[in-house]
Amino acid sequence: MKLAWKYGVLLLSCVALHALAAENTPTDDVIKQQFARQSGGLMQMDNLKLQPISAVGNQATYTVEGDMTSTDNLYSLVGAAGDYLFYERTWTKGHPVKFSAMMTAVGTQASGWRTEFFSMQMAAKNAGRPFSGKEDLSKALIVNDSGFMAQFAKLDAQFAQSKVTVEKQKVQQAELVKEIAKLDEQIKDSWGKDANGKPLDRSAVQQALNAQLYEVDRKNDMNRFANHYYVTVFEPALVACQKKAVCDDKPIRAASDKALEEQKQEYYRQHNLMEEKNKAVMAEKDKKVAPLLKKREELQGQMVVLDSSNYELKSDYTQWIEGVERMRKEGVIQ
Repeated sequence: MKLAWKYGVLLLSCVALHALAAENTPTDDVIKQQFARQSGGLMQMDNLKLQPISAVGNQATYTVEGDMTSTDNLYSLVGAAGDYLFYERTWTKGHPVKFSAMMTAVGTQASGWRTEFFSMQMAAKNAGRPFSGKEDLSKALIVNDSGFMAQFAKLDAQFAQSKVTVEKQKVQQAELVKEIAKLDEQIKDSWGKDANGKPLDRSAVQQALNAQLYEVDRKNDMNRFANHYYVTVFEPALVACQKKAVCDDKPIRAASDKALEEQKQEYYRQHNLMEEKNKAVMAEKDKKVAPLLKKREELQGQMVVLDSSNYELKSDYTQWIEGVERMRKEGVIQ
């Protein structure tokens, strides 16, 4: 099987193959080149020592010992705390590590060889991957790096400070709640009180003014006026006219049309007059309340900002603490 170095897991599987005669042993260069290719170019072998075990036809099995080096630093993810990822450097670029393995070789000097490695044992962890050039490592910590403790201590102190900040902001929120409550009382007082001394709000004041408008409209209702005019003026005048030998009812009907039109104009005049009066009343009260509402909105905005900040700080702090405790329990960090 091909090596899986380039995918971050150094795993070599055992493959049973027969062996070739000793004189057909692959050269060191062949072994090195094929191993490097099978590892995706991440690993290299050197200082090889081969010991033949068995050979059948053009297939042979050997033990191999020597040095193995990585062409890049390799890292393995060992834990996380919030947004921070903790890695262990499993291989250091160019640093040789002793290894031993089994190797099968198929082929001859004339045909060339195909090698496979299994039962790999080395003085390093069989895991790791290189960081890519585009990878964001701003929140990555290397637990076996010389600067890890200083970096960790700085972050731990920052998250501890976050907890202190949350408590301070809770005090600020409590003060804002008091200020908003005072503003709410002032806003209530601005709209006045009803006959029973109960504080009014904008809706109640608007309803009371609308009731006055409806009462004016009711008194000047066109249908009501028309019915009254018909019974008390138009019908008696028409009956009296019809008793005459010659009845000209045009003046009566003209007078009726005029009376109805004048009433219509009066209806709209009084309606518009009351409506403008009510608008003026509401505008005056809104003008009085506006600064209070604006101040309340500003304080509420500050509350929202503090709520959001506290949630993020508390969440980040909690995830950091839980992640650190978990890694300490697992022995990843001290």
